Amino acid sequence: MAEDRFILTPTGYETIQRDLDDLLEQSKGMAEQMAEVHDDTEFGEEATYQNVMEDKERLEQRIAHLRGVLLRAEVISDEDPDPTRADPGEKVTVWDFSAKAEVEFQLLSTEEVARGLAGISTESPVGQALLGRRVGDVVEVDVPDGKVKYALRKIERPQF
Repeated sequence: MAEDRFILTPTGYETIQRDLDDLLEQSKGMAEQMAEVHDDTEFGEEATYQNVMEDKERLEQRIAHLRGVLLRAEVISDEDPDPTRADPGEKVTVWDFSAKAEVEFQLLSTEEVARGLAGISTESPVGQALLGRRVGDVVEVDVPDGKVKYALRKIERPQF
């Protein structure tokens, strides 16, 4: 990822740390499995050993990625430097002109959304359009289904 830093909520940071801990545990079990497969492998079972090696490589890549995320993480604090601007971690309420209804989004990093935290990625078209906006601003965003138009009505900083 080209990002220099990852802006994470405290919950997001803890979730990623737990995921990393789980992967490190899996890695320990993978080493034992590799030793067993290697000892039991005969000529015809080389594909089994190769599959285990590929699984180990994928696991190591995931571990390296999460370590990189945590090393470059900037954890959001309770203090809001500009409460009038929509920033990562904040909940925004918008008026959806086409649905004629209010919609609420929490602006989260892609890493947090990928781990099941409820929110919208700050890297998505809608997330990018809302970042830095103020109450009263209207944004029009191209999405796969066409264009959406939102008016920003409220910005809230959750207590972390």
